[in-house]
Amino acid sequence: MPFSGFDLRFEWLNVVIALVLFMILIPGMLYYENRKKKPARIRFSSLSNIKPIRTPLKVKLFRLPLWLRIITITLLLIAFAHPYQEKERDKSRKPRNAQQEKSVDKKEERKKIEIPSEGISIQLLIDRSGSMGIQSTRGGRKVNYMKFENTLLSKLDVVKIISKRFIQGTSETNKKTGLFHGRGNDLISLTTFARYPFIACPLTLRHELLLDYISQLETVRLQEEDGTYIGYALERAILQVIDAKSRAKKEDAYTIKSSIIVLITDGAQMIRPEDENDRHKSILPSEAAQLAKDNNIKIYTIAVAPELIFDEHGTVIGSAGQFPVDEIRTAAEKTAGKFYLATGGDTLLNIYQEIDSLEKSQLPVKKELEARVQKSKENKFIETEKVEYFPFFLWAALFSLLSEILLTIFYFRRIP
Repeated sequence: MPFSGFDLRFEWLNVVIALVLFMILIPGMLYYENRKKKPARIRFSSLSNIKPIRTPLKVKLFRLPLWLRIITITLLLIAFAHPYQEKERDKSRKPRNAQQEKSVDKKEERKKIEIPSEGISIQLLIDRSGSMGIQSTRGGRKVNYMKFENTLLSKLDVVKIISKRFIQGTSETNKKTGLFHGRGNDLISLTTFARYPFIACPLTLRHELLLDYISQLETVRLQEEDGTYIGYALERAILQVIDAKSRAKKEDAYTIKSSIIVLITDGAQMIRPEDENDRHKSILPSEAAQLAKDNNIKIYTIAVAPELIFDEHGTVIGSAGQFPVDEIRTAAEKTAGKFYLATGGDTLLNIYQEIDSLEKSQLPVKKELEARVQKSKENKFIETEKVEYFPFFLWAALFSLLSEILLTIFYFRRIP
């Protein structure tokens, strides 16, 4: 509620309450003062000798305490009305609360966009069991590192780095990191597994989202979630690809020319005793591969078994050791895929490059679609700050009240 003549504002509800209180308190107080008993009077035969006497100042100001009390009440009611002023913030000062100087209005509009209309569906199936990460010994030393590009990393971190390069591509001038052409025309998804498979990102052409999910990938933390259920995860990945192919064919939005699954693990299938009777959880990779073969899905399997394992200081502490690979080898061969053994970070990089060259996408064929997009419009506004004035009125009311008390006690003191 602005105050005309000044840029002073009040809270309107407080103003209404203050006015009501003012109309009750002030008339009531004046009425009470006038009802007081009048002072005693003495009769004189004549006032001729008294009239020339000047009226003392104390007599003239005898109602001053009353007016000070009215002023005190008025100032308190004004403070209660919460007076404030909005001023443009000084740009040289830091704002108390971080506020943007621009507001954004989002408006939906329909716009024609081009998207790839055909390509390969690629399912990344990555093991995130505890053995893929960094481990600690009883003495607190961190171990289970492997070297990649002269850097100590966990097996999972190396897989994440190379997978991201495989998806987004690398520059031709950067020969040291290995050349990847990128898979911008392909549907790619991410499924992780330990004891349970988890679809982190379904098949998508929005690879920026997929890259974010890969960056956030971590090994399992709870012991009850750990394990290497390769067949179970492979079955889930195959079913996802089958479903995607069915929907793509039905909606006629994207043509899947071929489908592959890239399986990365550092151990053989390990099923807990309590899950052995579960048909899905205990399924073997070679059994799941039959479903992939029936649906023309090719499986590439990569066993990560570094020749050298390091501790956090770069000291060689042994090798990862070989583990049974017959099942994942059979799964790859059954689907006309290929089995690979990655004995280090550089070897894993070369394997990804080979898969990249084997599964080449044709030149992008794009389809024009009409989609709803959000158009942002920036609106500039002046940043203001709220200046409170009620403390000044409170201090003024306190001064008025003290003045009334002091005058009543010392100056206008009455002796009965």
